[in-house]
Amino acid sequence: MGLIWWILPAVAGVIGLMLLFAGFGKLATLKPLAGGSRLLFGVGFLGLAGIVAFAGLNLQTYKRLTFERDVAHIKFAAVDNAPGSYHVDVTFSDGQKLLETTGAQPILRGDQFEIGAQVIKFLPVANMLGYDSIYRLEYLEGRDARRFSSDAVTDAQTNGIALSQNPGLDVHALAEKEGKRFGIDAQYGSATYQPMGDGFEYDVNITQDALVARPTEATKTLIQKGTYPGFQSTNGGQK
Repeated sequence: MGLIWWILPAVAGVIGLMLLFAGFGKLATLKPLAGGSRLLFGVGFLGLAGIVAFAGLNLQTYKRLTFERDVAHIKFAAVDNAPGSYHVDVTFSDGQKLLETTGAQPILRGDQFEIGAQVIKFLPVANMLGYDSIYRLEYLEGRDARRFSSDAVTDAQTNGIALSQNPGLDVHALAEKEGKRFGIDAQYGSATYQPMGDGFEYDVNITQDALVARPTEATKTLIQKGTYPGFQSTNGGQK
């Protein structure tokens, strides 16, 4: 689809150049009316080519800067006889599953989960050229949404599992130290959080600079029902 934005201006540009050359040829043979009309149409086609090329460049730029990639799909299932505890089924974008060393699914406790990553971000110009941000998932944790007091600083407990190990050569640390010389931003991490509940499912994506966790349509309905008892979705909660 994006190729059409380069084909159209190329065709218009070729036509415009042909008309310009034809116009100059007519002028050279002392035919000013025919030459002038061809020059006029040639300039018009070249102008059209420029406008279409500019519009295409802007659309492609927007597309690249808002480009998202799959990171993981997360599903939760309540643990029997353990209120507030959930089995976590995580499938990463490469098809790998998140399992404990025993082969069992991790269990998180609380009513909210958070997933975080270290991010290496490139300049927008690099994004346009196809260099997308890179990331390393760091952790997945469970917690209580209301774990702090508004009256004073309080302690809060979370529970979770690490999603990365010692990488040997820490590329992120190297990029954080030297990246500014090459237009690389590695000075931050990114995290996203959402409610955790029985049957809840989320698609986790990464933009050029941040993680985003989006609930499926069925999960949106479950969340709404929990927030507003009796809520009914107009699409029946289908994905």
